[in-house]
Amino acid sequence: MQGVPLRPAGRPRDDDAPRRARRLQERLDQTNATLKTILEAQANSEQERQQACQRQIIGLIFNGNSLRSTAECLHLGFPDLAPEKSAIGQQLSFACEAAKELYKKYFSGKGLSKLIVGACDEIYISGFPILEIIEPRSLAIVGLSIEGMSKDNWSRLLSEVSETIVGGVSDQGLSVAAALEKAVPSWFDIWHLLREFSSLTGRLEESAYYWIGLEQQRLAEFVASMPYPAGKHVQTALKRLEEAQEKCRRGIEIYDQASTILGFLYEAARPLDQNGCLKTAGRMQEDWEAALDLTSHINAASIWSAADKLRGKIDGKIVKVLEPLLRRIALPTGWKESERELLQRLACKAWLYHHKHYTHLLLAPQLASEWMAIQLDMPFVAPHLEGYCTAVFELLDRVPVASSAVECVNSIIRLRQGGKRHPNPDFIYLLAWLHNTRSFTEGRRKGLTPAQLLGIQLPDNGWTMLLNAMAAKFALSN
Repeated sequence: MQGVPLRPAGRPRDDDAPRRARRLQERLDQTNATLKTILEAQANSEQERQQACQRQIIGLIFNGNSLRSTAECLHLGFPDLAPEKSAIGQQLSFACEAAKELYKKYFSGKGLSKLIVGACDEIYISGFPILEIIEPRSLAIVGLSIEGMSKDNWSRLLSEVSETIVGGVSDQGLSVAAALEKAVPSWFDIWHLLREFSSLTGRLEESAYYWIGLEQQRLAEFVASMPYPAGKHVQTALKRLEEAQEKCRRGIEIYDQASTILGFLYEAARPLDQNGCLKTAGRMQEDWEAALDLTSHINAASIWSAADKLRGKIDGKIVKVLEPLLRRIALPTGWKESERELLQRLACKAWLYHHKHYTHLLLAPQLASEWMAIQLDMPFVAPHLEGYCTAVFELLDRVPVASSAVECVNSIIRLRQGGKRHPNPDFIYLLAWLHNTRSFTEGRRKGLTPAQLLGIQLPDNGWTMLLNAMAAKFALSN
């Protein structure tokens, strides 16, 4: 290295030592700042990976994975962070506790003040019966009753609440309103009333297709076993197949008749007629009985038995609840009380159309106001009618769909709890929290969360709130 110049040729030596020291210090500071930025980015990246791992844990369990399968999946995606099965179980316990506190703070009972109707049903977790209450329009879980439940008192608790709703109608011969008033006033759940009739109808069609499918299989096996030509015995098999087809035809005919009557029954239970006019209680009862009278034309004893249980169960009380609530809705600016009936009828008729065609909840009132303005021959008033339509739609969305609301939510919950042998009863709060705070991916509620539809404003998204609450509980435990 001797003789090698330390500076380019022709460049004068800098004798200003303080200046050189200052330049070196600036470079050192810049290097330290860059290093700090890199270390912070690494720490943030590691924290994000840990949070992603936690989200994956809760997400896998929420979607029905067992603790063991969750651990196996995590070892594939996060081999250096994946906890063992026992640690996952501990994290799940923290998640359930955190979700329980969050749910009770933001959702428990919050939607009940808005309800005309709700849907109640019980589910079981580790043998514990849990009564849930579903708000029909948003499908939010707004009520859970599991406090004090044990295997010793579950039958007493259910007989007081759930059996009052279901058994009061099917066993005691009470009307819907009379049975439901014993549990929750002004609640109307048509699903349990028609569930047996609906299942019978579906089984008729299933059985009919099963008969002909079985005979076709037998014929194919018979022909395959015969030498060519098949011989005269094929005629016997073909005759059997024709008899099976006739039996199937009769079964499908009964199914079609029962399905039509089922549609009439649902229409009879709806408080609006096809023109959007509010029915009277007597009209609802008459429509209900007229639809049930049609069952006498069906040659199926099982249908007759189910129809007998339904007779006298609709008393039309829901109309008495709905009428004053509709009248309380403020009219658009400039409209008189004498014009309320016309506006209400048009709005209700528009609701029937958009509900039947599953129009998006946020889009339906706008389309309805435009249609109403055309019907009134005043297209320019459409923007002024939208607020009124929104109020009417929100009210009606909480009435006739309670029948299927609880089953929609139960179909989700039962899948989620299927992979766990003995889940903690508080696991239902984790399911409820995540269900209430995640967006629907399709249908009339696409892009909205149950919390938004219920009018509840959350400070952050559900996942972030849950992970923060879990982290706080973990810190306290240590």
